[in-house]
Amino acid sequence: MRRWKALILGDGSNQGRKNIIWNMVGSLMFALASIVLFAAAARATGEYYGGIFSIAFTTGQLLLTIGYYEVRAFQVTDVAGQYSFQDYFSARMITSAAMAVSGIVYVGILRPGRVKSIVIILMCFYKLMDGVADVFEGEFQRQGRLDVAGKSLAFRTAFSGSVFILVVLATRDVVVASAAAFAAAVFAFAAFDLAVIGEFGPLALSKAWKSVFRLLRDCTSLFVGGFLYLYICNAAKYAVDAYMSEEAVTYYTDIYLPTSTINLLSGFMFKPLLTTMGTSYKQGEWKRFRSIVGKLLLGIAGLTIVCCLGAFLLGIPVLSFVFGHDLSNYRVALVILILGGGFNAAVMLLYYVLTTMRKQIWILLCYGISFFLSLATAPFLVKTYGVFGGALCYTGVMAVLAGLFFVCCLSQYWKSQQRKNGYDK
Repeated sequence: MRRWKALILGDGSNQGRKNIIWNMVGSLMFALASIVLFAAAARATGEYYGGIFSIAFTTGQLLLTIGYYEVRAFQVTDVAGQYSFQDYFSARMITSAAMAVSGIVYVGILRPGRVKSIVIILMCFYKLMDGVADVFEGEFQRQGRLDVAGKSLAFRTAFSGSVFILVVLATRDVVVASAAAFAAAVFAFAAFDLAVIGEFGPLALSKAWKSVFRLLRDCTSLFVGGFLYLYICNAAKYAVDAYMSEEAVTYYTDIYLPTSTINLLSGFMFKPLLTTMGTSYKQGEWKRFRSIVGKLLLGIAGLTIVCCLGAFLLGIPVLSFVFGHDLSNYRVALVILILGGGFNAAVMLLYYVLTTMRKQIWILLCYGISFFLSLATAPFLVKTYGVFGGALCYTGVMAVLAGLFFVCCLSQYWKSQQRKNGYDK
């Protein structure tokens, strides 16, 4: 066990570089997991069950917002130590239990069919392990060990994903493969996160439950906003599921999954800077804070242009080969979705900026506006234009949300500048 811990923790040398590298590795594997798992499921079980798995995985991800409760952003920017790890851990136990109950209630109310119900429940519990592990990874990051958080994410994702792929290819059964993936996720969490958390602090429930509930209260608006955000991301997919066939869900998922590429690459840039960004804002280093955010937005814009060009030239042949479906009719829809992915990446960055500013209510308001916009547009666009309409809905709503977040960030920045100038006088 000591050797295993030593292998995970390393010798502490070149810490900054290791933080960046392992964050990239973990984020890359986590982002690719949905693509690889869906590709394996679709190839092994066919387009019909591939569509079922896609909706189940998406639903598990949506329910995961209950497990996350958007505490991670608050945790990693809590540089002053307002709450202890025991507070964060206790809060996560409450939200994880709520996530599990919500998954069962969801299936009980909608009754989507036996196979679909089972896969949704299994994916809910599979993603629940991501939620439990996330609070550990948040503590690793808060204590300057983003490399350990990245290793955890990489190890858990690779192990559970490999088990799913091997089982689904061997059995051609998405139910059996989903159950195996959940069991593997539990094992990976115990073998990695539980093994090393003692080096960062005692693993125990909080004795100050008032602090725990105050933490949940502080994150409530972020949670509601996060839930709305994930629905916004998937409103078009749910509309395709409601008004088109399971096969259409598969085709939409084929061209939607690459949108995570820009989020992934931009995450490599801004996640290592979140604690620095929080410190700069807290200390009133406005020039440094503005420089970090501005450069990251420019980087996202550049990535978006490159990815859109790549999607237009190479996207359809590559995706058709990976997923085993003819996607030649969806080239324009793919490029539009990739553009939406760029807006989504900007949304995520600005979300962290507003969280650093502790403007949770503004985040919730922007998400609320975009949520109702997606509710109003997704059914009409999908029924009228099919998969192409889903792409238009996703990108249009993401553009609006990015614009709203940018205006809020700019407004708060100028208010902070005015206060600073007032104090200087």
